[in-house]
Amino acid sequence: MINIQHIGISGDTIGSSARLNHLEESLAQFAGLGFTMVEIDPTPFSLVVNGEIRRPQLANFAAVLRNFALRYSVHGLSRLNLAYDPRHELCRQIMRGQIEICRVIGASRLVYHSGLQALDLAHYGVQRSLLSDEELAAGAQQEIAAFRALAPLAVEAGVIIGMENGDSHQWEHNLMAQFGRPRAELAKHHARLRIGPIARQLEAINHPNVALTLDIAHLHIAAYDLGFDYLAAVREAAPWVKHLHANDNFGRLDWGFDTEHDRWAFGEADIHLPPGWGSIPYAEVFACLPDYEGDLILEIKPDFQDYLREGLETMRQILQAMH
Repeated sequence: MINIQHIGISGDTIGSSARLNHLEESLAQFAGLGFTMVEIDPTPFSLVVNGEIRRPQLANFAAVLRNFALRYSVHGLSRLNLAYDPRHELCRQIMRGQIEICRVIGASRLVYHSGLQALDLAHYGVQRSLLSDEELAAGAQQEIAAFRALAPLAVEAGVIIGMENGDSHQWEHNLMAQFGRPRAELAKHHARLRIGPIARQLEAINHPNVALTLDIAHLHIAAYDLGFDYLAAVREAAPWVKHLHANDNFGRLDWGFDTEHDRWAFGEADIHLPPGWGSIPYAEVFACLPDYEGDLILEIKPDFQDYLREGLETMRQILQAMH
């Protein structure tokens, strides 16, 4: 039976302010609501600049976190890509910096968005074509080699790196159509939508400090969009999972609109609702993860701050009902 040790909250819930006094107020709020863990995104706090750690900023950041009896995980830079960013050595350097942040603050997990998404460079006009099959395969191998080299640093820092699965977006389908590719090819260029490609990388890396962060809500969107069996995918992920992200949605692809409030009314995209507000069958999901022992992070958007306690209680009730 699944064993959740700590239910945490994503620090993104505090909003976009990177002032340390605001961080301190938010951590106090989270602790007061009953959360025992917070997943921190350090990127707004200028801790890594041009690939280098800024030690004074890191010391001040760590001093704030030490004021609270909370456990911490770190959500790394979302755009970091060790597979397909051509500035590969800089990306490795940034990842080394993130591992060092984890060491300094005592974070147990470092979340890394799997690099198996090869569409961003074309989307933003950095390149004018999609990658070939050979380039896609070479990038996946490059990421494997990077994590084989980074794993010993993770051991020294006492952190497990969790490669996170992704969700699909309307702009990705539009981009595939723009290049004359069939809809079904999205899963080749955005391979982290499925668990299998990440699992094959983890098998090749073969290190206990590099694992899977299963984003339950991302997988829900991807399963409905690509038409694969959602719970079967959770079972496929189970042997590799060492960290969990959770929120709620309705499994609907967005229609290209970015305004969160508009998306709520249509129940579209990964809108990061409190658990229980959407259609993710959490009891069935958790039943597919019977051997998981670890933490669970609620990734709830800032506009739902008034319902954080409700989200925490709902998740506790779901887990208690399973025992």
